[in-house]
Amino acid sequence: MRNEKGSVTLFVLVTMLLIVTVLVIVYMRISEKNNNQMQQIEKIQEEYQSENIDQVYQETLQKEGLNQ
Repeated sequence: MRNEKGSVTLFVLVTMLLIVTVLVIVYMRISEKNNNQMQQIEKIQEEYQSENIDQVYQETLQKEGLNQ
């Protein structure tokens, strides 16, 4: 009976460690994705602030020959 309790305890411990490991990995991936997304948003905001978007639009139209 004592040997069976040890086996159950070991099984529960291994299962809990596996669950915790999976949760930590999922959290790390979500966190990394969020950080990457925030960096991309900051880059986009910097680009929009650093350039006159109307001027860029007109230059693009002229390059493509679509100027009205």
